[in-house]
Amino acid sequence: MKVWAIVCLILALCCAVPASATSYTWNFATTPNASLGSTTHIYTSLTGGITLTATGSSPLFYKSDGFGETGLGLICHERGCDHEIEPGQSIALNLSNLLSHSITGATLILSSLQSGETGSACDGFTCVSFTSGNNASAVNITSLLLDMQHHHVSNLVIKAGSGDVLLAGLQVSVATVPEPGGLFLMGSGLIGIAGMVRRKFRP
Repeated sequence: MKVWAIVCLILALCCAVPASATSYTWNFATTPNASLGSTTHIYTSLTGGITLTATGSSPLFYKSDGFGETGLGLICHERGCDHEIEPGQSIALNLSNLLSHSITGATLILSSLQSGETGSACDGFTCVSFTSGNNASAVNITSLLLDMQHHHVSNLVIKAGSGDVLLAGLQVSVATVPEPGGLFLMGSGLIGIAGMVRRKFRP
């Protein structure tokens, strides 16, 4: 019984404790300089198959001009417009399929942030701000997604402050759920050890 209990506990610890979190990545710029012809588009993570929906305040547009301005923007018809998210416009990401998971980390990439330009990612309660120093760089938004889970909010809204921005990428890590078999082995091992301790100290 003693050997069985120890073996079960060792196996359980190997099976039940995740080695690392699972990471999901979404790329929002795959077809350069093309209109999607719609205000909504469904994106699937590069691995894992988790979908999210992007909804623009006008039809969505992929932009890539070769000067670091690559990402998801909005189509426009005004003279001189550059198909980016302008002040007063937005792209909302519906993360409902993602927020049901146990999130351990998240980063967001906005591009085309020139000197003096700003952008933000908001959930209706709080925002994370982006400046030119964050251009095309991964910015930690873990607390923002946890806030969305706390308030049961599904939409993450990307907006421009001063200037204009593009939505480039999102990466989210979630905790791995222990396998039921590992939990069973752990339970068996703990019960066995409890039995050994009880017999050892029995008067």
